[in-house]
Amino acid sequence: MTFKPPGAKISIGSIDEPGPYDVEAQYNPKELQIDKSVPWQKHNKANANGLQLEFTGAEGRTMSVDMLFDAYEEKSSIQGEVAKLEKLATVREPNSQDPDKRRPHHCVVVWGTVMGGSDNKFKCVIEQISTKYTMFSSGGVPLRATVTLKLKEAERVSMAPADESGGGGGGGDTGGTQA
Repeated sequence: MTFKPPGAKISIGSIDEPGPYDVEAQYNPKELQIDKSVPWQKHNKANANGLQLEFTGAEGRTMSVDMLFDAYEEKSSIQGEVAKLEKLATVREPNSQDPDKRRPHHCVVVWGTVMGGSDNKFKCVIEQISTKYTMFSSGGVPLRATVTLKLKEAERVSMAPADESGGGGGGGDTGGTQA
């Protein structure tokens, strides 16, 4: 069997607002790590017959990926692509009356060629974004960067309800309003 490289590079975009914040990596990442925790805890009754564990519920997967951006050859800034990724992790409209807009974007990551299945699609939210700029032009323009994304799987996202003092909620959970 002949090895065939993937037909498309890894990309991430907004499910809430498809299009303006879509980012495709210039290069496929060297690694893509997907983790799944299976939560067990020690049974609280006496373990006369040995250690007993009980399953405490399913958890979503997490993904870590490094996206490399390099515009050295073109001598142009990579800041636009980095800004799009940062926008995906930012509250969309903090003062909106619509609670769905007072949270960051619900995203989807796709890698390889999608062939009807969902094995290479990951609906998620960005938990953490870290940007390391590694090359600049003589004028200080960023030419190369690695952006590390930590993502949490989420089929649906919502805004946490406001507390009784009238303040807005902080984050979003994975239950609630379909995005």
